[in-house]
Amino acid sequence: MNNLMVIDGIEVRRDVHGRYCLNDLHRAAGGEQKYRPKYWLDNKQTRELIEQLFTEGGIPPSEQNQSVSFFQG
Repeated sequence: MNNLMVIDGIEVRRDVHGRYCLNDLHRAAGGEQKYRPKYWLDNKQTRELIEQLFTEGGIPPSEQNQSVSFFQG
């Protein structure tokens, strides 16, 4: 499987599970500081989405908890 995708000249890597590198996607989207992945939870729309998923998603939070894996990039 090819683990590399290019968007507007920016290489976007995928891991062995097919997950895209969020930092690479951020760079491909223009890389504005205020939209960096580390600020994702500060975004009002993100908080509203999380609240909606908890109240209407049908999956209790205890079943959603999974370990997080990442790769350096």
